[in-house]
Amino acid sequence: MNRRSALWISLLLALGVGAIVAAIIATNDNVDDVSVDSNPAIVELIPPRGDTILPQSNVGIILASGWLGELTYIDNVQIPLDEQRIERALNSVIFRPDEGLVLERLPAQEVCAQIRYWEVRSPDRDQFFSWCFRVDG
Repeated sequence: MNRRSALWISLLLALGVGAIVAAIIATNDNVDDVSVDSNPAIVELIPPRGDTILPQSNVGIILASGWLGELTYIDNVQIPLDEQRIERALNSVIFRPDEGLVLERLPAQEVCAQIRYWEVRSPDRDQFFSWCFRVDG
């Protein structure tokens, strides 16, 4: 093998290794939720879509300024308003399962939640958003 062939082989190997390293660096386990990122009303889902949580974990949403909302369902169970923590100053709506509430604990399975939300200046134009997560335990 001549010197020129060895140089080309070395260059191709280096490019291959570089491509593998770039692919590993570019891989992101924290996949963005496009439906949330593109929704001007939603800042954060609690828990994020697809996360695994414990049966006593909070479920809710943080809304952008100028939006209000309420949880409608968690695992097909209607959540009464008086069992939700609605913090207007923080634009958050949270439900935490507990004794004596409609859900004492979240079932150990895939669970979906739904929120109804609306813009403060247009309360008659409400929208719905659903997401699912896994409960472990």
